[in-house]
Amino acid sequence: MSALLAELLRGEGGGSVIVEEVQPLPGHAGIGFSFIADDGASKQKLIVRTIAPDAPSSGPSDVIRQARIMQSLAGTGVPVPPILSFGGHDSALGRPYFIAGFVTGNAIPARAVDQTPAHAELARRGVEVMARLHSVPMAGLEQAWGPVHALSAEFDRLNRLLDRSTIDIQWAGRITMLRDRLTSTIPKQVHVGCVHGDMHFGNMIFGPDDVRAVLDWEIAFLGSTLLDLGALAFYADKDAVLPDHRYRAERWVLSPEGITEIYRQSAGHAIDDRAILWHRAMAGYRFAVIALFNEMLHRRGKKHDPLWADLVRSVPVMVERSLEMLDAAVPA
Repeated sequence: MSALLAELLRGEGGGSVIVEEVQPLPGHAGIGFSFIADDGASKQKLIVRTIAPDAPSSGPSDVIRQARIMQSLAGTGVPVPPILSFGGHDSALGRPYFIAGFVTGNAIPARAVDQTPAHAELARRGVEVMARLHSVPMAGLEQAWGPVHALSAEFDRLNRLLDRSTIDIQWAGRITMLRDRLTSTIPKQVHVGCVHGDMHFGNMIFGPDDVRAVLDWEIAFLGSTLLDLGALAFYADKDAVLPDHRYRAERWVLSPEGITEIYRQSAGHAIDDRAILWHRAMAGYRFAVIALFNEMLHRRGKKHDPLWADLVRSVPVMVERSLEMLDAAVPA
């Protein structure tokens, strides 16, 4: 990889470059490495994101789209890694890629016992950055982000994951009822803007008192911005999982109500309480479907990840909690 990166950088800059200290990046967002690039005058720590040689460069694997989305946010107040270059299959790597600056920083500890009031303040900053993303003007963004996605399109995608004979329905609970109630009560008016799609503190790099970068833009799109808020509030909801899974909510530091209030103060536009509850219920349905799907992949040996074999036990609780949200938003 060092030789390929050196060749790639020479082709872009026209000079000699030495690549050192290539290290794999954590996470599941494609294939990534950090490295040091030395052009003789200075050294830079950079990252490269690419895909497997035989992988399709579409959907979440479209790293060029990710690079363009991050470029489109430069100067908006939403912190993103600086994109230095990107290219396609005709590059020295032989596959699509982007190169970005390496952003240093820290993460919020996952367990409450390790968190301090300073971490709660960082979580607040994270919610404020989410609201800032949702306020970015959409004019001219469709070229990088694509067309606006209707809420119905998310159901189409989730249906393809759920409606399979290999899904273990013993864990599904009343998920079909939840889907039917959600689809029959889709809010008629929503605030449309930039949606990250996986906007949580685990996808942020923090400085001492701010968010330095938001990462992992592979499923970003233009659509109902409350999808991001609903998901974060759902993750932080201890009542949305079994008691032995409640530790997972500690990672988000704040309560669902705290997250919602900070967002409301930062959003810059009126937000309907019923719409928030609907999107929280939608997030529960989405996560339940993903849990069932990933448990199926693990059980069938398609993708080893024992976490889902355990977490799937909470799916019926997720479903019931989401139905409670809908009862509050749109009484039956």
